[in-house]
Amino acid sequence: MNTMADSACISMSRWPVRGILSVLGGFLVHLTLSTVYVFGNMNPYVTSYLRGGDENSTVRYTQTIWISIAQSISMAGSMPVLGLLEQRIHPKYCALIGSWIFSLGMALTYWTVRHSLGLTILTYGVIHGAGKGMAYPAAVKCGLEWFPKRKGLVTGLIIAGIGGGTFVFNEVITHFINPNNLLPETSHRGDLYFSQSVLLDKVPYCFLLLGGVDAGIQLFAVLLISKPKPGAPENSTLTEDVHQSSALAEDVHQNSTLTEDIHQNSPLIEDIQMNQVLQGSENKENNGESEALEVKPSSNDERKTDFAPWEVLRTKIFYLMWIIFLCVVLGIFFVTNFYKTFSQTFIKDDHFLSLAGSISSVLNALGRPFWGAVGDRLGYRETLVIVCIILGSASATFTLCEYGGKVMLIIWMCLIYGTFSGFFCIMPSLNVSIFGHKYYSSNYGLLMSAMIVIQIVGGLLTSQLKDTIGWKGILYIGAGGVILSMFLSAGMMIHHRRQRKKHRM
Repeated sequence: MNTMADSACISMSRWPVRGILSVLGGFLVHLTLSTVYVFGNMNPYVTSYLRGGDENSTVRYTQTIWISIAQSISMAGSMPVLGLLEQRIHPKYCALIGSWIFSLGMALTYWTVRHSLGLTILTYGVIHGAGKGMAYPAAVKCGLEWFPKRKGLVTGLIIAGIGGGTFVFNEVITHFINPNNLLPETSHRGDLYFSQSVLLDKVPYCFLLLGGVDAGIQLFAVLLISKPKPGAPENSTLTEDVHQSSALAEDVHQNSTLTEDIHQNSPLIEDIQMNQVLQGSENKENNGESEALEVKPSSNDERKTDFAPWEVLRTKIFYLMWIIFLCVVLGIFFVTNFYKTFSQTFIKDDHFLSLAGSISSVLNALGRPFWGAVGDRLGYRETLVIVCIILGSASATFTLCEYGGKVMLIIWMCLIYGTFSGFFCIMPSLNVSIFGHKYYSSNYGLLMSAMIVIQIVGGLLTSQLKDTIGWKGILYIGAGGVILSMFLSAGMMIHHRRQRKKHRM
């Protein structure tokens, strides 16, 4: 009986109720942040509205893509600011402030979209993106502090809200703006646009609807989020388990076998090994291939586990991760922003294209906890390689959907969304695994600075090359970036395994 009671107590300590509620709150925050990812579905409506039904309007998809670019640049730029703010106030309040800035940008677009593209970029791009940049990591951070040994799974569960929200809001937007499944009537230089006033008149009100709904959900979500007291999170449960459970106590003599199993199978050892790499070695043999900082141990010989941004910027592995991030996001940028614009050229069904985006977003949601769990089990670098292989293959063959029709489009969209969700789950987990929890928001913000570069590059490539190489050529450029990242991530994995083997010797 005592053993059963002890086991129940251990189980509760591993999954505390407040920790579960924090994860749920983070999930709901990310559910609302998903409205950024519906831009691919929203873009034809917004661009057509800004054109005002005028066949001679200069507003084109190559111009409105700067709304999405402004979102990503503003998001990446606001993350380091969040890191400083988190040192002064509770992360849940950071999440609320960021969330409401996000919703404010959406609601203000009700007025700005009526006037000009420039003002729309300011509200739907800059303000909207800055809010997401503050709320995104703050909502994740509390969950990671409750369950530090389940980084991949917890990160995946929280950011799965983005995929789930995309599914919901894609359908809400399409059925609110275009309930009668009207088709684009105007063609200009190979692009299709809506001109029906019954459809275009609803576009501004859609922004008002989304802004209000998001703000209400965000307030409820933040009330669920809390931060564990010092010593309360899961990282103390391993010691408690040994002392509290008589069953485990009887197996203490098997410590040598257990240690060997951990070294062979557990992804947790990845943290220890990378900390050794970060610490650096006084031995010249190991110092030659160190990929990070040389950090002197403290007087009590404790290993450093949290690295400040200025220390992270001195590591080689950060820049490798940054380039991988850059290459993968290039491919994601083109598919998510232009899948509907490209598909409209061979599929004449607006509701179906919206449905394809919604179904693929379900895979986006399910893929995040799935790949997070795989990363916890298999290792973050190994999982990253698998994700890049699948994503690169699907991106390189996406243009064949023109010949495969509706069925192939849905399958390929699910493959792409189901795997890039894994990328956005693995990278935060890898970031925490290497650089620690304390400066997570600032350090991940440094990594997200790649978004600034890729958004500008992506926008320039689209505006300058689209008329020359078409949507297919643009999509092939993105696929090339993902394939390059596949080789880089494989090299990072191989190098890490060699370092680990060297430290064991």
